Amino acid sequence: MPDVLQIGPFQLQGRLLALLLACALGLWLIRRVTQRLLQDTQIVIAKPIEDLIFNGAIIVLLIWKLGVIVMQPFLLWNNPLKLLMVSGSSTEIALGVLIACIYIYYQIRKHRIPLFLVLDVIAVGVTAAVFLFCALIPAYGLPTTVPWGIGVEGTASRFHPYHAYISLLLVPLLIWQHFIELRKKTLGQGVLLKYSLVYGGAAGMLASFFNAAKPTLLYLSTAQLLFLFMLILGMLLPVLTHNTSRKELSTLSQNDSKTQIQQEQQNQEREKAATPAGKEGFVDKKLDGPNRPST
Repeated sequence: MPDVLQIGPFQLQGRLLALLLACALGLWLIRRVTQRLLQDTQIVIAKPIEDLIFNGAIIVLLIWKLGVIVMQPFLLWNNPLKLLMVSGSSTEIALGVLIACIYIYYQIRKHRIPLFLVLDVIAVGVTAAVFLFCALIPAYGLPTTVPWGIGVEGTASRFHPYHAYISLLLVPLLIWQHFIELRKKTLGQGVLLKYSLVYGGAAGMLASFFNAAKPTLLYLSTAQLLFLFMLILGMLLPVLTHNTSRKELSTLSQNDSKTQIQQEQQNQEREKAATPAGKEGFVDKKLDGPNRPST
């Protein structure tokens, strides 16, 4: 994809367009997974999962695009039109992800949604989004002489297609997620999240050896530290995973509905008890009872 796309008088950054397409693909797959979850098990919390993930993505996108206002507030009065062309950096993305995680966690606690169910669904969408973004945006790795090396137009130097390596390595993970694991109906047990982190971390670490990145800590680059964290977290997840099957999730949803119905019935009974009865049911202690006057 070119760096800048010209559409009439408008110019659009190729990187931004690729990011939007990747997010759209991830959200579309998340919607498909939640719809399948709703059809297979009638879990009523499938729709809130789709909504809160979509809202979280919007939060990240807005902070990434408008976070430059916090760093450069003078753009508001000096050149406000420049805000349409300027986008944030990795700092704004990290801030947006942090705020989105806080929002999603708050909604999970509020609606009593199982955490691993949400994380499994997110793992499916993120894998697809990363796959498409890496397939569209070129990333130049170490110099190479292999036939599939890529280079800048007008130069003879060739480089490893780092982005293509990550995209190709994610294909088996996508096939496993959609054609094998989702058919086993283990969504919500943390299996998708666990193996997606382990495989994604290992694939990213393997591809990073062909990337020209400077080491920062422990002789590893920032990307390698992230992949190592994913790998370790995925290996530790079996200790944290709870055994929540779809049947239990469906029962939980049904129990929530029954609890709400019972609560409404109790509230109605309390209102009836607090409200005085009509003329027929009204009892006057002065005119009724053992001390009533004789007629």
